[in-house]
Amino acid sequence: MSKNLTRTGIITKSVGGFYYVKTADGVLECKAKGIFRKRGITPLAGDRVMVDGEGEDLVISEIFERKNEFARPPVANVDNLFLVVSATDPRPNILVIDKLTAIAAKHGLAPVIVLTKTDLELAQDFRAIYKSAGFEVIDLRKNTRRGLRAIKKRCRDALSVFVGNSGVGKTTLLNSLCPGLDLETAETSKKLGRGKHTTRHTEIFPLGETPAHGYCFDTPGFTSLDISHIKKDEIAPLFREFHPFLSNCRFNDCLHIHEKDCAVKEQVGKTISFAYSPRTKFVNCWK
Repeated sequence: MSKNLTRTGIITKSVGGFYYVKTADGVLECKAKGIFRKRGITPLAGDRVMVDGEGEDLVISEIFERKNEFARPPVANVDNLFLVVSATDPRPNILVIDKLTAIAAKHGLAPVIVLTKTDLELAQDFRAIYKSAGFEVIDLRKNTRRGLRAIKKRCRDALSVFVGNSGVGKTTLLNSLCPGLDLETAETSKKLGRGKHTTRHTEIFPLGETPAHGYCFDTPGFTSLDISHIKKDEIAPLFREFHPFLSNCRFNDCLHIHEKDCAVKEQVGKTISFAYSPRTKFVNCWK
């Protein structure tokens, strides 16, 4: 075979400076050309790339344009972002969920909330608030596959990422979506009210026998999601229920925290999506 043999594929994982690229010839172990390091570019799981060479001389020679990218966890070209939230044990952490919806919007994604353990707790108030705010909420009950079918339909021909706090059932969900995957799960800690982290690195798995079934990321811990790139004054447009009111605030640079005549704050308590004010309090979390 020629030393100039070229293939295209997708990076499924990186470990110790090696990148594993899924191509028509199978999964290839590669290194990246030094030019990427000089340009400050790091290949990410999800990158569409070009691989040159053969044998032990395989190198990633080109990274195609990204649809989006996340710093932590380090992934690229996400089509779907599923927020996996448990109705109980542990109960939903509203502040963290609001951060995640903001991060998704910042990257041009409309997140889908997957509510697990609804056979144990209905969490009707939680569901009503987010559905009223315009989010799709999929119920995932232990003894029914309807929610699983809805998730599989969204995953077709797409690259999906599932994020969720430890113990919410994210790994169990991934194992259900792709039988045979057999990812390690962990019981929820009764003392801490959360599960143990079981995922050690970001990796892409196929959700079926053909690319049409889609691919998913399994990512390390929920708390490693990066928010540092979002500035305080960029937050308000990331919350869809704020949009009708943003132009009605007294001040153009209103942060919707302590300002007078804030049209967003005036809505608190008037509609279901403004039934409580974590999103206005949430802005205080940004530096």
